[in-house]
Amino acid sequence: MGLGCVITNLLSLGAQLIPVVNASAQAPPSSSSCPPVESQQIETELKELMRLLERIKARLYDAEERRIRDLSVMLWLKELREVAYDAEDVLDEYHYEVLRAQVEARDASPKRKLCQVPDSMLGQIRQIRSTFAKITEDRIALQLSEDDGPRRCSSDMQIVPTSHFVVKSGIIPREREKKKLINLLSSESNDGNIISVVTIVGAGGIGKTTLAQLVYNDQNFRQNFDKVGWIFVAQDFNVHRLSRELGESIKKRSLDFANLSALQENISEEMRGKKIFLVLDDVWNENKNLWELFQLPFTSASLVKILVTTRNKSVARLMQTEPDATYNIPYMSEEQSWQMFQHFAFGKVVPHADSNFVEIGKEIMRKCGKLPLAIKSIASLLRHEPNEENWKEILESELWKSDASDEIFWPLLISYAHLPTYLKPCFLYCSLLPKYYSNDAEKMSSSRRTYFNDAEILVKLWISQGYVQTEKIGWIYVKQLYERSFLEGIGVLAENIFCFTMHDIVHDLARSILGNGCFSIVGNTILNFPEELRHLYVHYSQKEPLEPPLFPSDTFATLRTLIVDDHGHLLPKKKQIVKDYLGKQFLSAFDISKAHKLRALHLWIRGYLKFDISFEKLKHLRYLFLGGKAFERLPKCICSLYKLQNLTLEDFPYLMELPESIKNLVSLEELTITRCPSLKLLPVSFNQLKALQKLYISWCTAFEELPCNMGNLTNLQLLKIDYTEIISLPPSLNKIIRRTSLQVRLVCKTIGWLENFVDLKGTLWLVRLNLVSLNSFHGAILVRMHNLQHLVLAWNDSTYKEDKKKFNKHGSLELCISLNGKSCSDMDSSDENMYYESESSEDLSLMVRLQPHLNLRKLDVRGYRSLTFPDWIGNPTLCASLDSIELESCNFIRFLPFGGLHKLKYLSLERCASLQHVQEQSLPLVLEEIYICSCQSLESVTGIQKLKSLVKLQITNCRELCCLDHNGKSDRITISYCPKLKDFCSQHDIKYLDSESNVDTRSESSYGDESYSHDNDGDCIESD
Repeated sequence: MGLGCVITNLLSLGAQLIPVVNASAQAPPSSSSCPPVESQQIETELKELMRLLERIKARLYDAEERRIRDLSVMLWLKELREVAYDAEDVLDEYHYEVLRAQVEARDASPKRKLCQVPDSMLGQIRQIRSTFAKITEDRIALQLSEDDGPRRCSSDMQIVPTSHFVVKSGIIPREREKKKLINLLSSESNDGNIISVVTIVGAGGIGKTTLAQLVYNDQNFRQNFDKVGWIFVAQDFNVHRLSRELGESIKKRSLDFANLSALQENISEEMRGKKIFLVLDDVWNENKNLWELFQLPFTSASLVKILVTTRNKSVARLMQTEPDATYNIPYMSEEQSWQMFQHFAFGKVVPHADSNFVEIGKEIMRKCGKLPLAIKSIASLLRHEPNEENWKEILESELWKSDASDEIFWPLLISYAHLPTYLKPCFLYCSLLPKYYSNDAEKMSSSRRTYFNDAEILVKLWISQGYVQTEKIGWIYVKQLYERSFLEGIGVLAENIFCFTMHDIVHDLARSILGNGCFSIVGNTILNFPEELRHLYVHYSQKEPLEPPLFPSDTFATLRTLIVDDHGHLLPKKKQIVKDYLGKQFLSAFDISKAHKLRALHLWIRGYLKFDISFEKLKHLRYLFLGGKAFERLPKCICSLYKLQNLTLEDFPYLMELPESIKNLVSLEELTITRCPSLKLLPVSFNQLKALQKLYISWCTAFEELPCNMGNLTNLQLLKIDYTEIISLPPSLNKIIRRTSLQVRLVCKTIGWLENFVDLKGTLWLVRLNLVSLNSFHGAILVRMHNLQHLVLAWNDSTYKEDKKKFNKHGSLELCISLNGKSCSDMDSSDENMYYESESSEDLSLMVRLQPHLNLRKLDVRGYRSLTFPDWIGNPTLCASLDSIELESCNFIRFLPFGGLHKLKYLSLERCASLQHVQEQSLPLVLEEIYICSCQSLESVTGIQKLKSLVKLQITNCRELCCLDHNGKSDRITISYCPKLKDFCSQHDIKYLDSESNVDTRSESSYGDESYSHDNDGDCIESD
């Protein structure tokens, strides 16, 4: 997996090591533990190895894009991959020794500052270079060249062209979808543009082309146009070819123009003054210039409506002319899937409902993941298998994992073939987590998904494997996989994806490509481990002790990822599979130190481990997560992990201090410490973690202060301190603040310390403001913070209840958290409600003093208890740059003073209990998105029809809402669980979701302890 990534990492490692070896070669003999001659030889071998790798990379960087059937060639590629991994391990270990020497020499004499080269290093590098050279010779013998191996999309995975003719036999009813698309195509353009583009987006095989055919062949719709045309585009967006096919489609005769200009002029004349409808099927092009060139002849027409089908959301955005002109085609329901399966498998002779054929058939249908093409392929195969045993064999066979599944996976294989090389290993790695199967057979088909509860952890795991170099790039990759429909977002907010699912059949595709690379143990079943296992996920529930013979000594020799996840920590709470937390039983069956090639180790273990883990032997480790009360104290051997980049410590009830030797983690970029109620301080040596970029400390209720020398952490970018006893930040942090956009979230009882940090940039969270005394500071502080972009003001009323909810999401709440003198264990339901029942004028007085600078762009207010807002919050001069406002649990506010904010584009209102009316004068005309959730007194929302820029209106769980006007564009509105609007939505063709399970999960997805994400520029923001 990721051969190109491995070779790239090898080249990077080599480039880092050569200067070190060179320095050793130039040093006098007394200064180095390695003879200069040997150092020179190592340097020569490294340079030769890098030259050889460059040549291999030039020919094989895109090898995974090819579909090579020759067994000899496939074995050759496998051998190359294994040697590349071995080479990476050798050079990585050498780099570890370099870092170790630097750590040991920090306080030693200069003569010890050179790296001690391991005795076997020269021989290992020579052996690797020799093996690579032999593999290169084999390539020549096999007559492999840069062009060997047919591309998936050009030969054995040839894309079949489409036409507008539709085979109606076996098509599931799509009348609702067709009607919605016709409404989109029939709507008028906001800017009067004669060209209007509507896109259908969805995964391969989901039915986009079929739906486009149904629209194209609707005679009532077609009669509105003078000319219609259908063009199959595919991956090659050749403007000359497509223009010729366009001309032939609308003129119904062959065109032969060698010159593009003459061809387009001919088309333009044919279109002049006419109404045109076109379908562009299967578009992959992301080049805006090509799209604009193709459209040139359209300007002579009086009206052009274009329907585009694509698998890529970014293609849709490039082509669409209206922000809401995209239709995301849903997967079929189980009823629709079964209807289609019966047609192709049984024809007109449908067996009795109690027949075994029906039971087996439904199981096979579910494996097809509600994809029409997959169902059609496998059901057509079964139609020629009249024997029940043959059906069972197909259900239980390796068909789903082998090349024989190509026809089933065909639509998705094409999409996979078109993935950029750098995305392929990232996508395949997502299949590490197991598929979730509901225990409720009735809901099985709608529940089968691979869930990943925290996309940020996924990005960190990618980094640990070398697939991604930075989190910024990692978030771009997550977005690209989402854009290409390989991932489905659960929590999506402002294009930031916090958690996601992978569809059942997409997971099967990834596992089929990976072979033995990824493996999952779920429940109490442990099968034989595959050879060459590299990534292992364990969610184990076996109560009986495991016998070591289950794990041969070489089982974990190649392992690079190990996740032992007792609590389903990476899964949403409702998707957890196991109720018994017995990961320690699993860990006791083998020695983790034998998995010495690990890059990522994630241990969430319920209950203390009664044995030690030799972490110091894991020299390659980049990512380490320890949680679930597995350890009474932090093992000191962790501080010898010189390559460790990311460390999380969660649920250490008795951890009172971190060792001084933590300074030895010279590569550490991110440290998270949470739920460690006995921890009071960080060690003095903490300021030597020069690589540290992010520090999170939360729910450490005894934690008193940060080290005074924090300013020495020159790479620090984000500081989050939640629910501690800290009352201020050390002044030395100003050295960082003046130089970079340090983002701060701090819970404390005073904000007077902000006087010393007026240069703060980026984001500032001020939480539990109900504890802040008005006498603790004088005058307006925030108004002087002209670099601040995002401000969150949260009183305890809104944060306590939700923080408790999110805290319980990952485990039982066993800490006593100080909250206005009460511990959480002392609070019953009436205590929780008391905060919501009393209005406080002090909040208004405090908020008057919290007026921000007019440069502020985003304001979030939570738990505010006064009846009105201060004057500054609706003042277009004082809030001249404000483009986003979010109100949450502002339970006494009845009027919104936002009508004059001429730059406000996003408005979110959540759990505002007293809000009865959202009126026209409250809504700026430039608003693009409105989100309203759980406002239980809300009765009316008016003025929507005047919001010409509105892209999205989403209203959820407002049970008293009975009055809503809209601007006629019903496709921009989604109503969920508002019973008094159900008939209204039906009359106006507005999307209505009738059950709480369908309600938007934006807020729910953000309740995780680490709800951080990234915007398009990669900057870190905290979601809410």
